[in-house]
Amino acid sequence: MKISMINGSQKTGESNTEIIIERLKSLINQSNEIYIFNCGLKQLTNEMLNKIISTDAIILIFPLFVHSLPSNTLKMLIELESVIKHQQKNDLIIYTIVNNGFYEGKQSNIAFEIIKNWCEHTGVKFGGGIGQGAGEMLGRTKHLPKDKDLFKNLSCTLQIMAENIEIKKPMEIKYLHPNFPRFLWRFMAVRNWNNMAKNNGLNKKDILKKL
Repeated sequence: MKISMINGSQKTGESNTEIIIERLKSLINQSNEIYIFNCGLKQLTNEMLNKIISTDAIILIFPLFVHSLPSNTLKMLIELESVIKHQQKNDLIIYTIVNNGFYEGKQSNIAFEIIKNWCEHTGVKFGGGIGQGAGEMLGRTKHLPKDKDLFKNLSCTLQIMAENIEIKKPMEIKYLHPNFPRFLWRFMAVRNWNNMAKNNGLNKKDILKKL
C-alpha cells in the first residue's frame, strides 16, 4: 500500500505537526510505502501532486490558523483538486489531523467542515480524523516517559487511525485535549506569552492593548 503524508506547517525547523507525523508513521506497518510532502515551505510541483494522487491514501496534517486551514494548505488543496479531476481519480481517501493551540480539540470543527466540503466537491472519500487541542505542548513534552505522556489519548487515537488506513476505512472525527488540567494549561500559556512579549521588547500592557 502507498500512503502520502502532507505536512501543512509553515515552520522551517521541527514543528508540532512534524512530531505528529512521526508518531503516526511509526504506527503504520513498515511494509507500506510512505511518502512525506511539505506544502508549508514551498508549493508542491505538479510532479509531487501527481505522486500524491497515485497513492492509496492521503493523510493531511496541519496547524489551525484562525479556525481554518493555513493559506498555503488551502492553495495546495485547490491545486490537488485540479489534478484529481484531470486524472479522473475516484478511489482516493483522505484522513486529516488538525493541531490547534486551543485547549479543546473541538475548536478544529470548522477546519474539518472545510475538508468535508472539499472532499464532496472533489470526489475524494472523507476518512475522518483527529482534532488535537493544546498542540503547542507536544514539542515541550515529547521527552516525557510513556507513563507520564500528556498526550496518551492522541497516541491511542493515532493507533486507531493507522489501523483504519491499512484497510482504507473511514473513522469518526475525534476531538482530543491533553491529560492535563485546563487551568494549568492556561497558566503556562499566559506565562509563555508574557515571556515572548518580554523577549520582543513588550510588556503585559502591550499584550492587552486593543487595536
